[in-house]
Amino acid sequence: MHSDNSKLKRKSIIQLITIVGIALLLHFGIILLLQFDSAGWLQSFNEIVGDVFGTGTEVIMPIASLSVWFFAISIAWFIHRDNPYINNLLIFSLIPLAIMVVVEFACYFLFWDYIHLLPFIVGLYIIWKKRSTLRQKYILLSALGLIGLLFLLYYLNLAYSAIPELMFLIFMPIYFGVLAGVSFFLRGRREPKKGILRKIGKGFLICFWGIGLLLGTMVLYWYMRPSDYVVNENIVIDSWIAVDEGIHNSNSDMLYWNETGVIYLVHDRRPFHLGTPDAKIIVWNSTDARQWTKVAEFNVTGEDVRDPKFGIINNRLYLYFLKNKAFPMAIPYSTVYTYTDDGVNWAPVRDIAPANTLFWGSTTNDNITWYLPAYARNPYSVYLLNSTDGENWSIHATMYSGEMISESAIEFLPDGRMMLVSRMEGFGAGAFGNANASTLIATSPFPYTDWSSYIKSTVDKLDGLALFSYDNKTYAAARHQPGSRGLFTELGSVFTRKRTSLFLVNETTGLTYITDVPSAGDTAYCGVVLNGTEAYISYYTSDIRYDYPWVLGWVAESDIRIAQVNLTALAIWAASL
Repeated sequence: MHSDNSKLKRKSIIQLITIVGIALLLHFGIILLLQFDSAGWLQSFNEIVGDVFGTGTEVIMPIASLSVWFFAISIAWFIHRDNPYINNLLIFSLIPLAIMVVVEFACYFLFWDYIHLLPFIVGLYIIWKKRSTLRQKYILLSALGLIGLLFLLYYLNLAYSAIPELMFLIFMPIYFGVLAGVSFFLRGRREPKKGILRKIGKGFLICFWGIGLLLGTMVLYWYMRPSDYVVNENIVIDSWIAVDEGIHNSNSDMLYWNETGVIYLVHDRRPFHLGTPDAKIIVWNSTDARQWTKVAEFNVTGEDVRDPKFGIINNRLYLYFLKNKAFPMAIPYSTVYTYTDDGVNWAPVRDIAPANTLFWGSTTNDNITWYLPAYARNPYSVYLLNSTDGENWSIHATMYSGEMISESAIEFLPDGRMMLVSRMEGFGAGAFGNANASTLIATSPFPYTDWSSYIKSTVDKLDGLALFSYDNKTYAAARHQPGSRGLFTELGSVFTRKRTSLFLVNETTGLTYITDVPSAGDTAYCGVVLNGTEAYISYYTSDIRYDYPWVLGWVAESDIRIAQVNLTALAIWAASL
């Protein structure tokens, strides 16, 4: 017996050294990437990755978390598969580990984080083949060890730093409640009977497959649910597919270049909505907005490219788009540009200043100075940039700073003031949306430096918006979230339906919904071309026959569509309010 205990201690020490070694290696990343911050502390892996991605410590990576420790424990388990300390820790931690995985998936969209698989596989094996090693007396020890590790990582800022402490206070009683239930089955047994643990294992498998069947049924329903977008046919008189390449086409812009008499359309093309180095920027042209010819294609090696925006500056066609290194997240960090004088020959893609600003659409009211809104992170802000040549931009004013603000558009009002309309996530964006999300509507008189006059409209959160004016009214084409708001369906929820829609924008009354255009699933990011009493609106959308929730549209094919709008009917509608 003494010899057995000595063997167990020796193997436990070897396993412990293995666990710590693997976890620390993964915590602090590849040795070549190790760095020290300004205070001399070794950076954790999420900080290093944040630096590489150009986003600072904003990126919260699961690699420096419980996922790593349990992966390391699962590797060490193979050294001695009958160690009751390891086995009990793994089994009694599966539930909280599963909760953390759900949080990572739901809040950070970390669908690629396959490091979680091994602990669950090993746990199932222990339940099936090594259940005799499980003991009731280890429940409390395992729980305290897990909670202690969780708080150690949290307070040392190695992981979960963005999660409020309240979440942990809610999590702990749930966890201990689950363990109390397990303890009920194991109480009074030094070595629980196989029958009870077999029932636990079967229950776990039944629950696993039951949840899988439920989710599968839900996904099937979401994919087959018919779309019910609402179109005012007096205003939206026609729509058609401009680009259908059997892939995820998205994030469009469009303009009329009067020097050539040609309409130009741009969008990004990718396998799916999320970040990927396979993304490309595609440019097309047309004389009638119906038949399109591809004229250019751009990419940046090893990086994701997205959110292209045109600008006609000094009779030259400029194209700006964003770079992103966060895969598969989409966290753009800088802007690049190219241009053409003839629509055929394009300049090489170059970075553009100011650094770390993300350009949106440009406009001018005198053909001397051009303006565009550019958003930034750390802190979240929208700046008004100006330029006289399209290549040298400087910060003219800070339009807004504070909440999580991003995509923005500007438009000149009839009295000479400038209007800003921005997408606002409030103070955080999660999978279920945010009750504080809104659309910022601000105005400023010339010289466009005083942006103290603004309102926030909670009618919707306009994503990928484009502004245009007609008959002294300002309108927006953008992503719209129909339906009621609730716990899982706040503005920005990935599980809700989305549309591309038209809104009337007013500086005092906010947004007024007008109509959808044919759209569903993953959709919006618009461009607008005015043509007399008509407007052409470009946008992207999933299959308009089915009403996917937004998150399923991310991985589905999507087309670039054009909607034709009767501006006279639109003005009559606005006058009737």
